[in-house]
Amino acid sequence: MQITSTNGNTSRSNNHNKTLKYICSYIKYKFDSLFAHGLLFIIPLLTIISVFIILIFSIIYYYTERTDNYEDALWQTFTRILDPCAAADDEGLKHRIISGIVILCGLVIVAILIGAIVTFMEEKLHELKKGRTTVIEKNHTIILGWSPKIFDIINELIIANENQRNPSIVILTSKDNSEVQYMIKDKINNSRNTRIIYRNGNPMSINDLHKLSLNQARSIIILAPEINNPDVRIIKTILAIRNNPRRTNIHFHIVAEIKERINLEAAMIAGEDEALFVYADEIIARIIAQSCRQSGLSIILSTLLSFQNAEIYFKHESALVGRTFYDAVFAYNKCSVIGLMLSDGTVKIFPRLTTIINTDDQIIVIAEDDDQIILPSDYLLHINNEYSGSTSSSLINHNTVLLSNPMTRRATKKIERNLLLGWNNKAPLIAKELDTYVARGSELHILTNSDIITQFINEQLVNELTKQKIFVHSGSLINKFDLEKLNLFSYDYVILLANEDSEQQNLIEEADAECLICLLYLQNIIDKSNNEKTFSIVAEMYDIRNCQLANTTCADDFIVSPNLISKYISQLSENKNIKKVYDVLLTADGPEIYLCLASMFVPLETPISYYQILQETLKYQCLAIGYRLMKYLHDETRFFGIVLNPDKQEQIIFSQNDKIIILAEKFMSSAPRSTHILNTEQLFALNRDIYQNRRFAANLAFLIKIHAFHDV
Repeated sequence: MQITSTNGNTSRSNNHNKTLKYICSYIKYKFDSLFAHGLLFIIPLLTIISVFIILIFSIIYYYTERTDNYEDALWQTFTRILDPCAAADDEGLKHRIISGIVILCGLVIVAILIGAIVTFMEEKLHELKKGRTTVIEKNHTIILGWSPKIFDIINELIIANENQRNPSIVILTSKDNSEVQYMIKDKINNSRNTRIIYRNGNPMSINDLHKLSLNQARSIIILAPEINNPDVRIIKTILAIRNNPRRTNIHFHIVAEIKERINLEAAMIAGEDEALFVYADEIIARIIAQSCRQSGLSIILSTLLSFQNAEIYFKHESALVGRTFYDAVFAYNKCSVIGLMLSDGTVKIFPRLTTIINTDDQIIVIAEDDDQIILPSDYLLHINNEYSGSTSSSLINHNTVLLSNPMTRRATKKIERNLLLGWNNKAPLIAKELDTYVARGSELHILTNSDIITQFINEQLVNELTKQKIFVHSGSLINKFDLEKLNLFSYDYVILLANEDSEQQNLIEEADAECLICLLYLQNIIDKSNNEKTFSIVAEMYDIRNCQLANTTCADDFIVSPNLISKYISQLSENKNIKKVYDVLLTADGPEIYLCLASMFVPLETPISYYQILQETLKYQCLAIGYRLMKYLHDETRFFGIVLNPDKQEQIIFSQNDKIIILAEKFMSSAPRSTHILNTEQLFALNRDIYQNRRFAANLAFLIKIHAFHDV
C-alpha cells in the first residue's frame, strides 16, 4: 500500500509540474505575442507598471510621515522614477532605501522605454529603406520594372514636370531599394521639382501594386525586364493592374514595352483600350529605314520626342473653328501647325489646306511648351495679309516665273543597292521596311559571319521580301579585309547594326566599340579610295555618349535606339494621342519628314522670313516645319544645324546645301533637272485646285498682275 501511495504522489507531482510548465509556456507565449506588437503594447504596459509603482510607493511615503499630504507623496514618487537626482536630499536610512527602490524601478522602466523606441525607429527606417510603405500621391507617374531605359525616361519626365505643381515619380521594382536609389542618383544629378519615390516589390503582385495609389496615378509605365520572354510578365502585370479589386472607375493610362510581335495581340487583349504598347524593334527599324534616306532625321525625331525642346502638342482652339487648315498654319507666330485630330480621334498630318476645323477638332502643333501655344491678338491680320505683297520680286521670279511642275516633286521608287552590316533582331524588320521604299529589282547585301543567321535569311527572309533580292556575304564588320571586298561605292545606303546579343547592359559598350571600329575602317577605305563619298551611312548605337566619339567618322546619322525609345515612352505617358502622330510619320504611306535643298523653294544668299518660306513650300504641296544650316553640321551645341519651329518673323539667309525641313507625301527631296516658264493662265490653273478660298484667289491675282507687268 505504501508503494502504491508513493507512486500516486509521484504521478500527481509530475502532472502538477507539467501543468506549471504549460502555464508558464503559455504566459511566455502570450507575453511574446504582445511584445511583438512593439510600441503599441510596450508603452501601455510600461504606463500601467509606472502607475502601479507610483501608487504603491506614494502610499509608503505618506505613511512613513515624510510628506504632509498624499498629493506630495505622489509627486515625490513620480519625480524619483523619472529623475534619480530628486532623491539627493533624502535623509534617513529607511527613506533612502525606499527612494533607491523607486529609482531602480524608474531606471528599468525608462531603459525599456528607450530601448523600445530605438528598436521601433530602427525597424521603421529599415522598412522605409526596403520601400514597403504605402504611397499616398496624386497625379503621379508610376514606373513598374527595371531596365537601362529608366534613366532616360526619368530625365524626360523631370523636364516635363517643370511647370507642374508638386510632381512625383513612383518606381516599383524587385531590385534592392538602396541599390536602385544609388544608381538613379548616380545617373540623375538634378531632379528639380520632381520627387522620386522608391518602392520594393513585385509588379505582378496586386498587394504590392496597391501600395502605389494606382487609382490616383496620371500614367503607368511598364518596362520590359532583361530576362527571357519578358512579355509574359508585362501581360501579367497589366492584368494585375486592371483586375485589382480595389480599383475605382478610373480609366488607366498604361504604356508598356513589348519585345516580340507574336505577343502583341495577347497584350492588346489584356490591356484593351487602357494600354498602349511600344514594339521598340519595329519603331527603330522604321526610323533607320527613313534615316538612311534623310540624313538628320534621327536628330529631328530626337528633338521632337524630347520635352526639352520643340515637341508635339494637341490643342482645341475655339477661335479657329470654322476656319481652314491653311488659316491655322499662319495663325501662330511661335508654333508650327502640322495637322488636325478630328472629333472621332483620327489624326490627319498635313491635311488638305482647305480642310475646315470643326468644333471638336484639335490642332496638332510643334511648340516649345504647351503654355507657348498662344494665338496672338492680331492673328487675323497674319492670316489675311499673308499674300499682301510683302514678297520680294526676287522671290516671285524664283517661284513664279521659274516655278517647277509640282508633278516632278513626286518621288518615284527606284532600283537601289543597299548594304546591311551586322545583325540583330531589328534586321529583318529593316529589310521589310526598305522593301516599301524601293522599286522591284533592288538588292540588299548583308554582311554576317553567323551560319544560323545565313540559314534564316536564305530560308525565311527571302520569301518575305517582294522587291529586293538578298545577297549574303560572309565576314565580320570589324574585319577591314571583309569590308574592302564589298565595294562600298556601289551601294546607295549603308546601315550598320549593333550585334544581336549586345542589348544586355554589360555588352553595350562592347557593341558600340565594334560599331566605332567599323566606322573607322569605313572612313579609312573612303579616304584611301580618293573618291567622293556617294552613299549614306547610318549607324545604330546603344549609348548616346559613344556618339560623341564617332562624330569625326564618316557616319551621316546615328540611331541611339534605347534613348529614342525612352523618349517615345515618356511622350506616350504624357499624351497617348502622340502614338497616332508617329504611326503616320514613321510609315511609308502618308506624310513623312524630308530634308530638301533650300534652293528648291527660295533664292539663296537673300534674307527671307519664315512666313515666306511657309508660303513657298505650300506651293509644292509640302509644309515647312524648320530648316538646317549645314555650316553647323558638326556643332552639337546648335543641334547640328537643325532648327525646328522657328519664329515666323525670323529672317534667314540660306547658303548652298542648306536645307528646309518639310512634311510631305512621297516628295522628291532633290531638285528637279528641268524647269519651264509658265504663262499666267498656266500659273492660275496650277494653283487653282490648291488655293480655293477667296484669300488664295486674291493672292494669285496679285501674282498674275506682277507677272504680267514683268512680261510687258
